[in-house]
Amino acid sequence: MPQIIGDNIDRLCAIEMRTAEVDGGIPRGVLQPLFAAARERAGAPMSYLAAQGLLDNVASGDRVLILCGSGSPPYLPYGETDGPLGGAAVARALDLGLGAKPVLICEAHMMGPNRAAFAAAGLEVHLEEIFAVRPHSALAVAFPYGMDRRAEIEALFDDQQPSAVVFVERTGPNAEGIFHSITGTAKKPDEVLANHLFAEIARERGIFTIGVGDGGNEVGFGNIHEHARAIQPASHAITVTETDVLVCAAISNWGGYGIAAMLGYLLGNPDLVQDKDIEYRMLSWAVKRGASDGLYTSPTMFVDGTSWQTQQALVTMLREIVANGLKEVRRAF
Repeated sequence: MPQIIGDNIDRLCAIEMRTAEVDGGIPRGVLQPLFAAARERAGAPMSYLAAQGLLDNVASGDRVLILCGSGSPPYLPYGETDGPLGGAAVARALDLGLGAKPVLICEAHMMGPNRAAFAAAGLEVHLEEIFAVRPHSALAVAFPYGMDRRAEIEALFDDQQPSAVVFVERTGPNAEGIFHSITGTAKKPDEVLANHLFAEIARERGIFTIGVGDGGNEVGFGNIHEHARAIQPASHAITVTETDVLVCAAISNWGGYGIAAMLGYLLGNPDLVQDKDIEYRMLSWAVKRGASDGLYTSPTMFVDGTSWQTQQALVTMLREIVANGLKEVRRAF
């Protein structure tokens, strides 16, 4: 039964409905082949593998690093609306479901929208001394840019001792070590966070990792690198960075929501998925702190070209999948 629920969650979160960009910058029609390749590689529902992996590796009080968000100045000065909400949804489910302690990590320019999304989800960001003892809270670390950050990341792992690392809409480098946007635009080495080093160090230490993405340039798509290169028109943008589990969704936030939903099913609690009111609050608070829709590149109530009403509808359906999956009804005939 869990894998049946997981398949339904995966398929719902992989319905492509984003707006296409003029001149083919963001293409339609690539998501389903990417999803199929990721599902075949996983061998089981991706949301199920991610949620079960968290259950197997995370105990009450454990810290989980959550790296979320994408986009950089000058066009997206505070990042996108895709990423912060998905990270906040996973953090919320880990907090409420497992009693885990989420640690938010992102660049300084995205900290405002990320902190706002976490707070709207019920996880106020506190300083270490309060975070360590207060439930339903998060810690935030504004990590510096640059590729040569192994020592700092090692020190962060030593300090936090995480039991899992989750990446939501976090760009990874291609085979040449270059980071790209989904349309194939290269990013300067001193303008990126070394997400791949977080994944590498976690793997070296035997720490469970999840990568959530929607295009192929995000951490985790190294699991299907060659397949993704054959599918995505901007093939040079595909990352080589792998994770233990890749969750491929139509919008990265939705992949995070799918993980929360699957945790809700496995723990018997549909409320681990945010309801439509919490979802609206998460998006509106992030937008008020400057987060922009990744397609329209303006601070509007859209995520990858899909409306706030669509986000509410999605979480409502996820909650229904979980709630009905936990029920049994006897017919009278």
